[in-house]
Amino acid sequence: MTINKQTLIEALSEELIVELTSQLVAIPTPNPPGQEKACAEFIKTTLESWGIETEWVLEPDPERPQVVAWQRGTGSGPTVIINAHMDTVGAGRREDWQFPPFQVTRQNGRLYGRGACDMKGSMAINMVIMKTLHEAGITLPGTLMLQAAMGEEMDEPGTRTLLQQGYTGDYAIVLEPTDLRIGPASRGVAWHKVTLTGPGVHCGLAAPDASDVMIQFARIATDLAEYHRRIAAQTHPLSPSPSCRITDVHAGEAHNSIVGRCEFIIDRRMLPGESYQQVTAELQAILAQHQHPHIETQVEFIEWNEPVETSLDSPLIARLKDNLKSVGGIEPEIWGPPYGSDVRNFLYDAAIPAVNFGAGDYRVCHQPNEFVEVADLITCARVVLGTVIDLLQPAE
Repeated sequence: MTINKQTLIEALSEELIVELTSQLVAIPTPNPPGQEKACAEFIKTTLESWGIETEWVLEPDPERPQVVAWQRGTGSGPTVIINAHMDTVGAGRREDWQFPPFQVTRQNGRLYGRGACDMKGSMAINMVIMKTLHEAGITLPGTLMLQAAMGEEMDEPGTRTLLQQGYTGDYAIVLEPTDLRIGPASRGVAWHKVTLTGPGVHCGLAAPDASDVMIQFARIATDLAEYHRRIAAQTHPLSPSPSCRITDVHAGEAHNSIVGRCEFIIDRRMLPGESYQQVTAELQAILAQHQHPHIETQVEFIEWNEPVETSLDSPLIARLKDNLKSVGGIEPEIWGPPYGSDVRNFLYDAAIPAVNFGAGDYRVCHQPNEFVEVADLITCARVVLGTVIDLLQPAE
């Protein structure tokens, strides 16, 4: 059965999107420590009040439940997932905010509040899309699945656990803020800890040529800066260039003693196709150039987020392009997000074509006075709904 897509798009309630965004922002979900439970309860209760099928997912943490909801099809079409995370970063210092962080303030066409952009406005869009399709009283060949995930801000396994539990599909749209650009790739990152250990000596007793951990650190840091310069020259059509930066340093115990131990973290951003094993080998090669008879050097891999990309030939990208033009009146732009997201879980863990696509400027996320444009929320909702409809029903 072919449906009137335009009729459904026009049925989207703009007022409800704004109202839900306001209600979601008013439920603080700062991570750390991760307080998604009240938000998850609101999402589940609201969807159920509309007659939508929902389910709790208590893994990986029963105190931080996740929500999955369906608009089921006949089974003859694909399953499309619309995903948003419930957690936000903390609000920071209240005096840095012009408006209350956990109360939406609407001003000059914008909604201000912690999570308005990242990404409770997106959650509101997903909920209204589910409501719109449900109330239309139609059954499409494919199934739409909503995922309300925990823990994205701290790289916790919310979406990954959903996929491991069998909540999978054929396409996924992660509604991270992209300024309505299509983000088919996600730059990865690998973190390593380097520890330098040498003799700690009182500065007044140290010989002029005494071994000095901080001099060793400075030499290594210089080589890492050169390594950063080399890899930053690499380019990728869908992703920002790679990088290497020292992000956290701990050293010394007293102001009058030569440092005996220095620990620092290396943040290495990776292009699709790179691996953490490759990065580890490259870092080890740099450190090997700085052998010292009295200073021990150790490098330890900590964690990584996988770099991924969806093929530009994917039907998901084609349908998004179509709807950006026909529904949004926007010329489609393919863009490489500089941030990581749960897109990597769909691609790396489950081989599901996925993109970042959402309303809002990512540069205001995690900042005081975070905001999203109301007009962009509405355009995003219409484009995503149009894309979902096109994917769920077979072409004529």
